[in-house]
Amino acid sequence: MKIYDIHSHLGKTSSGDENSPSEIVSQLKNYGISKVGVSCLSGISTREQNDLIYRAMQEYPGVIMGYAFINPKAPDAIDEVNRCLGDYGMSGIKFHSWKHGYYPDNTPALNDILFEIAKYGVHVQTHVGTAPFSTPFTWVEYARKFPDIDFLFTHTGYYEFGLSTIQAVRDLKNVWVETSGQMDVEVLTKSIDVLGAERVCFGTDWPYKPVNIEVEKFYELKIPEDRLEYIFHKNAEYLWRMGDE
Repeated sequence: MKIYDIHSHLGKTSSGDENSPSEIVSQLKNYGISKVGVSCLSGISTREQNDLIYRAMQEYPGVIMGYAFINPKAPDAIDEVNRCLGDYGMSGIKFHSWKHGYYPDNTPALNDILFEIAKYGVHVQTHVGTAPFSTPFTWVEYARKFPDIDFLFTHTGYYEFGLSTIQAVRDLKNVWVETSGQMDVEVLTKSIDVLGAERVCFGTDWPYKPVNIEVEKFYELKIPEDRLEYIFHKNAEYLWRMGDE
């Protein structure tokens, strides 16, 4: 079965450790993962971070799918959206309100930025699950306001907001959840049962999570193969707009 990782990272880690495109590709390949969506969260300049991702895309075309990391507080945020989606052809946008230190519901610039993103038809990936900056309740309001944009809530709300994330997005057909770092059995099983496997995406959050555990937990839960097809690759194919590849 194909496995695609929709949520990982390149660039120095939070503790300053280096990594490289070849490292992520080879490590994920050891576990049968053949495509990976990456963003760079390390540094001050999102332009430099996004350039790093573009170089990785060029080094591994069709394997590394790039996300533009956008800080809505930056004066050039919309220009950066257009540069990364228009010039670089990236597969999505990454928001991380915890890393950038803003409350989404008190950041009106997000409205204009999302309006611009909507022109490209890509999905938006948001870090969800770290209070107080990244709760599902604030991001879900943007999903309601922009029903034509597909959103991916990473970590399924993490440890604090697992079940409440499922509840918050259950009636929003433009929101998917991603599973890295989410180890609560009830949250994992309910996300599939309540939202449907068609709205649950596999990710590893490399290099921050053990890849083998992120893969193996689905087999431990004995998820039927027809559901795993959606979780492991079909949903990523849709969100990456891969068509009939």
